[in-house]
Amino acid sequence: MTKLAVFDLDGTLIDSLNDIALAVNHTRICAGLTELDTEGVKFCIGNGVDTLIDRAIPESAMAHDEAKNIYEEFYSQHAFDKTCLYPNVANGLKKLQGSGVRCCVVSNKPDTDTKQILEHFGVSEYFVEIAGGSSRFPLKPAPDALLYLKEKYNADKCFMCGDHYTDIECGRRANFTTILAKYGFGDPRSETPDASANNFDAVTEIIMAD
Repeated sequence: MTKLAVFDLDGTLIDSLNDIALAVNHTRICAGLTELDTEGVKFCIGNGVDTLIDRAIPESAMAHDEAKNIYEEFYSQHAFDKTCLYPNVANGLKKLQGSGVRCCVVSNKPDTDTKQILEHFGVSEYFVEIAGGSSRFPLKPAPDALLYLKEKYNADKCFMCGDHYTDIECGRRANFTTILAKYGFGDPRSETPDASANNFDAVTEIIMAD
């Protein structure tokens, strides 16, 4: 039996909230706006960088493309100031790879940032596929990337793990077993996952046990 485990990035593998907030607030200051608190920034995250900018920077304050360029340039320079892997992510991924699970990342974060971050933390080697938000696939919650990966690896048992409703909806629409990363900073909204995990050790156990 071939197992496929697809992971979100922000709020699932990495705790990146503080660095995203720093970049959002830098952009807001450049636009003449006041800073957002953490809860305000959380609301903006999860649906890709264009939606992040739309939510965080009103068009009346700064044109979308200008704000996006400011955000992306600043974020690329500060992506590792406070960001870290969640506890035991590296060990968990190593266990999954060792047990024959095909691990992938599907993120709405731009490709360059997604790959750079995984390489920075030394975990890119555990993934057979890494698809960021600027890949050929539509952003989550569209299930296209998951369906492609399932077919490519001829997987019998498939999992989607993430902290946001986009991840759970994406997995549900692809008919994957969904795992909510409750330790993350996303919002599941009305989505009901098949399983929930309070830490990455629990994620690893769910995938290896099923």
